[in-house]
Amino acid sequence: MTSTSDYPESISLGKGVTLTFEGHIRRVDVRAAEDDDAFIVPSHWHQEHDEVLRVLEGKMKVTLGKQVLICTPETGDVFVPRRVPHSLESFKGVPCVVTERNEPLEFEKKELFFRNLGAIPGGFAEGGLVQVMQIFYHGDGFPVFPVHLPWLEKAFVTILGGYVAPLLGYRIKYENSKKR
Repeated sequence: MTSTSDYPESISLGKGVTLTFEGHIRRVDVRAAEDDDAFIVPSHWHQEHDEVLRVLEGKMKVTLGKQVLICTPETGDVFVPRRVPHSLESFKGVPCVVTERNEPLEFEKKELFFRNLGAIPGGFAEGGLVQVMQIFYHGDGFPVFPVHLPWLEKAFVTILGGYVAPLLGYRIKYENSKKR
């Protein structure tokens, strides 16, 4: 188990993309230099929590169900209800800062989700399907399949992340959130 003194305040989500933990808020900074990665979060949903997003600088494409929003600081808070498929994407070459918090506010699975994604050797892009599904399993995340069937998506994460991953020797690095 990892000591809470080993918990970084920021983690890299890709080249030029940083996530910083600020209490119950997570801040994503997208630098957007020419050779930097875009910030892309594929379509997924949560069973146990809602999210509230806010763009502080730049703009971000947010897909919420079938609705596509181009969010800017003027947009204000964007409420993402639990069980609703959603995705995020920054614009190449456009710097962006976005915050995320969840409801309920004291939902430690979200911090653990991001910390464990950031702890994959070689980064998230290097993580295999089974390893990533283990993190989804512990972090209240479910991918959206081309035909959205929540029961099947949940079973997929539960089987791969909850059963297959431990049998193959995968372990999450962070089991408890950093106490603040």
